[in-house]
Amino acid sequence: MNKLINNNSFYIDEGLQEDILLNVKSKAANSIILAGPKGSGKLPFLLKLSKYLLCKFENNEEKSDDPISLNNIKKNKSYYLFDNNTHPDFFYLTKNIEKDNKNIPIDKVREFKTFFYKTFSISKVKIALINSIEDLSINSSNLILKTLEELPENSYVFIVCNDPINISETIKSRCALFYVNRMIQESFIEVINKLYPQISEQEKFFIINNSMGLQGLASELINENVYQLYELILNDLITSNGFLNLNEDILQVINSKDQENLLNFLNIIINDLLKKSLFFLNEKKYLEFTLEKEKELIQVIIQKKNYAELLNLYSEFNKNMSIANSINLNKSDILIDCFKDLCGI
Repeated sequence: MNKLINNNSFYIDEGLQEDILLNVKSKAANSIILAGPKGSGKLPFLLKLSKYLLCKFENNEEKSDDPISLNNIKKNKSYYLFDNNTHPDFFYLTKNIEKDNKNIPIDKVREFKTFFYKTFSISKVKIALINSIEDLSINSSNLILKTLEELPENSYVFIVCNDPINISETIKSRCALFYVNRMIQESFIEVINKLYPQISEQEKFFIINNSMGLQGLASELINENVYQLYELILNDLITSNGFLNLNEDILQVINSKDQENLLNFLNIIINDLLKKSLFFLNEKKYLEFTLEKEKELIQVIIQKKNYAELLNLYSEFNKNMSIANSINLNKSDILIDCFKDLCGI
């Protein structure tokens, strides 16, 4: 079984949580699709719900109509088995990132189907979590549909979906569908302040500006130290005069073959920097959440670029990154070329 991302920190609207828990309690539908953008807390919520149900129904004394509270999980055998990724009544279906699988292997989907027909081991419920529906082939989706149609009693299937358009109508008809929205900025700022009180105000600005109201994306940016790398890049670009003065450590990170995720972050961040620079040239003021170091670099940029030149750089950068995404070109070269252009090289 693949390793779980068992993170208890998620912020999903309380009303939506109540609707999902009411559905589970009433058994209106034993298959649930939780849709919404990546990083919106869908997986952590469904993992916690799975853990709660497995612990709640470990013995026969619990009644299905008892109140459900995810903040009151029983610390029994199921609790520790789930945390150790060894609970026999739980099945986690996802692709193997280490093997670079494009889709969830169909043999794993077959295991998912047979899982529900095994006898209960510890809990009195069986739960499978699919992460995500986008990673299923057509054949796998058909097997999933067959399982949903024949789901045994006291069994649950929870499905993560990043975009409802990817759900077939037949699967959708067998499930209760709920949608998680991005957090509004005010709420998102409160969450960042609560979860990460140790980070600087500048890093908070950076995280809020680049996370798009998604807690999961914020966690990735912080855990991968993206702000620290970006600050180093800004410092080096500010001091570049006639030549690109990027630190060797930065070049090594950017050129590393296993940094695809980081390059995607830098694509978004540099794109945002170019927009901030264009805005300043046009309006003679800074956009909200412009970092102090960005302001310093923008002053350097506008000494070397006029609005038309910067707009052309912005268009070329986005066009080249779009091509790189579609035909798998080297994004690091595009980033470095953009840095050179910003420095007037």
